[in-house]
Amino acid sequence: MIKIDGVIANLYKDSQTYSSCKIDFLQLEWYDTTKRILRVTADSGREMAIRNLDEEQLYHGDILYRDGQDIIVVQIVPCLCIVFQPTSLRDMAIVCFEIGNKHTPIFIDKDNEVIIAFESPLYRFLKRGGFEPRIENRIIERTSTLMIHKWSSSGRGITLESK
Repeated sequence: MIKIDGVIANLYKDSQTYSSCKIDFLQLEWYDTTKRILRVTADSGREMAIRNLDEEQLYHGDILYRDGQDIIVVQIVPCLCIVFQPTSLRDMAIVCFEIGNKHTPIFIDKDNEVIIAFESPLYRFLKRGGFEPRIENRIIERTSTLMIHKWSSSGRGITLESK
């Protein structure tokens, strides 16, 4: 069993350094990329125990292991998603509020597309609301997260922190 405590590099950000390496892929679902502890098997059959000490998520292309010219690389499996682009900030706020109330993770990419793992009732809700959702196969990667940083009862409310 291979024990992993962190990410070495990202294959797609530093492809020239690893161009001559033999790649073994570790297939992960999007919801597994933020887990602190994983026991998984790479495509070659090698067992891995991942202990994410930094609490950082794993990204598509992250290199977790290197032994000479052999590397093990994270490959996030594409999944069926609902994708749409709100036409105004008001629409973005309404959609994020409604979806957030369902406790469904929302992902927003660099093009301001809203990406959500496919759920039929949610798709119908967005269609009825006139948001023109599409169903696509996508790799879901967290782009940024808003976390409740601090709750204050002194009247200041909630402080948000972006990660």
